[in-house]
Amino acid sequence: MINTVIREVSLYRRGFTVSSEGVMHLEKGTNSVRIAGLLKGTNEDTVKLFVTGKLSGSNVQVKRLTDEEKKELIRETERKIAVVESRITSKTRQSELWLVNADFSNRNNATVEDITGYIEKLPEALERLDEEIRKLNDEKEVLNKELKKIKQKSEELYVSADVLAEEAGEYPFKIGFYSDSAYWNPIYELHTDDEKEEITVRLKAAIRQNTDVDFSQIALTLYTGNPSISGTIPTLYPQYVDIYQPHVYAAGRAANSFMSMKAMAAPMADEECAETEATDDYDEVCPEMADVSKGDTMIQYELKGAWDIKKNETVMVDISSKVISCRYHDVSVPKLDDSAYLAAEVKTADIEDLINSEASVYQKGAYVGKVYLEVDATKETYNLSLGKDENVKVTRKQVRKHTSNVLLKGQKKTEYQYEIKVVSHKPRKSLFTVYDQIPVSQNKSVSVDIRETGKGELKEETGQVKWEFELEPSAEKTLNLAYDVAWPKDKDINL
Repeated sequence: MINTVIREVSLYRRGFTVSSEGVMHLEKGTNSVRIAGLLKGTNEDTVKLFVTGKLSGSNVQVKRLTDEEKKELIRETERKIAVVESRITSKTRQSELWLVNADFSNRNNATVEDITGYIEKLPEALERLDEEIRKLNDEKEVLNKELKKIKQKSEELYVSADVLAEEAGEYPFKIGFYSDSAYWNPIYELHTDDEKEEITVRLKAAIRQNTDVDFSQIALTLYTGNPSISGTIPTLYPQYVDIYQPHVYAAGRAANSFMSMKAMAAPMADEECAETEATDDYDEVCPEMADVSKGDTMIQYELKGAWDIKKNETVMVDISSKVISCRYHDVSVPKLDDSAYLAAEVKTADIEDLINSEASVYQKGAYVGKVYLEVDATKETYNLSLGKDENVKVTRKQVRKHTSNVLLKGQKKTEYQYEIKVVSHKPRKSLFTVYDQIPVSQNKSVSVDIRETGKGELKEETGQVKWEFELEPSAEKTLNLAYDVAWPKDKDINL
């Protein structure tokens, strides 16, 4: 069996391709060769053999050893273990005999000299035998480990091929294949300082391989693609419509589902973030270790240097770090959440290579928590959420809700009025963005009349109202929103 060494690995979000090298000794003419080095999870359809121009190959196949070949492979090591075990048994019996013969109580013809001489030799003999038994046990342990490795090797796939050589000699070759036993995940860090109009986005990779071997001094390239996901273009099938027949659910099921969801969410709510302080005396080590390029379908990160990745261990790798221009502002949606969130508004084009994932947020070096990144590439700008801003308080209250009959039109009308108050305790003048909404009618018989939005910007198609303003430290601003909803008095609405 010809051994190979892994030289290059191209790692995807799920799965990896391998390029292994070796040297084969060939005689002139056609040689049947067997090449080891295929890994756990290898996709047999992807195995390729590459030879130099002076060689030609055929009948390339992926095989396993037969049962008889496996027995032949382990037979010699099992014989060695049997020999060692026999010697251990022999030495153990010798030791027992020395102890048995030390009893002179039933031997009347033994002289004092015989007894004295035997007793003097006994400790030395037992010590010598114990040391020999210990060494034999160590030898047996080494052989058992070797046997275990041989058995593992005997279960591995190998490449079988016929190679034609014009001349006898040593020839280099390569094998390549795809395996699903490794992956990498993006780890983002957002480093912010709202005194500057920029944000630093750092990308790391958490790499893990679950093969049965260690990768040593390999060239490593990461790809954002995932070959394990189907690349087939989806087919659009007919959509059919029918009368809806509501299903009657058993009592209590909805409540139980709600409780299950609540139980699942509870641990997340209890998480706490530990803060770490950065000092002015030191500079953080954040090397860039990858050359970035874009292919037709994915992004490629070619790591610099050679890498060791042990089996079943996770390796963290620095990929890139870039500074992006941004606009810091506090964003609040008080109808859903009375918190304000610090955000960095960036151009989507500046983060178009960002992979949807979690990111750790650091504000002036202090860790403040995690956020989830999910960029909508169809929009010109994107808000990188940087977590809740404890220096801003937001309240929203309903100050009026009055329903009356409109007699001449045969309608009912409800008047709604809300008051939103934003209070800033930030140390400097800051920009704020507040969102609320006005309902949008989907029926001609239901009308919505806007009475007040202040200076809010209204999107009529969605009903979204957006206010943007600045506040000085310890200042506050009140926003008013008011509208009327009218509908036929003999109907109900789902507002």
